[in-house]
Amino acid sequence: MSELGHKKLGPLFASLRSAATGEIDLAQILPCLDRLQEELDLVLREHAGMADELLRAYEQLGIVFEVTRSLTSVQTEGEVVRLFIDSLNITYSQELVCSASLLENGNLHWSQAPAARAEVEEVVRESISTGKVAVRSLAEPIEGIAEVLTGPVFSGKQFFCAIVLTHGPEARRFEASDMSLLEALTLFCGDLIRNYQLGHELRRLSVDMVRALVNAIDQKDEYTSGHSNRVGYFAKLLGEALGLDHDELQMLEWAALLHDVGKIGIRDDVLKKPGKLTREEFEHIKEHPVRSYEVVRDIPQLEAALDGVRHHHEHWDGGGYPDGLAGEEIPRQARIIQVADVFDALTTSRSYRQAFGWRRALGILRADAGKVVDPNLVPVFERIVERQVGDGFLYFETDAEEGGSGEQPKANP
Repeated sequence: MSELGHKKLGPLFASLRSAATGEIDLAQILPCLDRLQEELDLVLREHAGMADELLRAYEQLGIVFEVTRSLTSVQTEGEVVRLFIDSLNITYSQELVCSASLLENGNLHWSQAPAARAEVEEVVRESISTGKVAVRSLAEPIEGIAEVLTGPVFSGKQFFCAIVLTHGPEARRFEASDMSLLEALTLFCGDLIRNYQLGHELRRLSVDMVRALVNAIDQKDEYTSGHSNRVGYFAKLLGEALGLDHDELQMLEWAALLHDVGKIGIRDDVLKKPGKLTREEFEHIKEHPVRSYEVVRDIPQLEAALDGVRHHHEHWDGGGYPDGLAGEEIPRQARIIQVADVFDALTTSRSYRQAFGWRRALGILRADAGKVVDPNLVPVFERIVERQVGDGFLYFETDAEEGGSGEQPKANP
């Protein structure tokens, strides 16, 4: 017997033992039995309540476990909130669980519109203004909603969204444990979102610093100014069309931005030479992919970008450099960058020729498909360029089929 049961029932059992050994009238025993029944009922109710609390605690612990288990699969702030809502839905399956964010005009945007919307919005706005979890029972159920529980998610000091639970009159009431759980989860959610935002800010800062570096290198040759940024832009568009995931796209962009960083070690008289290169000069300029690779390989975080940096001048037919790879031996990252690199080179003026129009450049890419560039990538890239030009995201001063204009393409990402 538990300590609680022993305290409550011990004296009664003692009285019954006395009754069994003495000459006590039955009329004296019956009240003891009635009290025994009452105390047994009370103990059973208390134990049942403890069992319910333990079950809810176990279910709530399951929510926390589900969130932490799935964190590696989320990539954006919105996915973080979705993860928390999905995890809450596992336990609060009879309730509506959704999120509400503030639009610029002050209206609430719902992930799933609740019933009794005006009443629910009132509780949500109260929670946002106080920065605390709020719960409200409606005097009379409205549209099937009897109670609202909501908590605000703040990223630092900035409100991000509110997580909202509602249920009908037939469900159990929200309790202190539900409020404590939601408070803990909204704080956790806000911290995760802030961490993601800080990570994005650091990545943007890193990319901006690299852009500044490669721009400085591109400035060595007035004809290649902005080349690495444009190659990064085209390569990322092609990678997205091919279905690369977030991490692959990020490394592709890094590789495209850094693919020519080794040109810092190429002699200016070769890099800027207006005429045809000698064999010795051409062999010297062919060193730049390996030079770029040697610069980048010392950065452990960019290991996944090395293939694109080193192999972007390999040819599909095996006639490229530095390693003479052919076909699908060439890493996909490098094949993507090569298409972007060739297209930008064709559509920008160089010391030895004027730029080609974008249609002419695509025609040259088609002619080189299966020789220089991956033939499977060219049709995809053509559709991207045509759509970008048509939608106004990319434009050229000329779209002439023949000849060159001397103008460089301008991307509006």
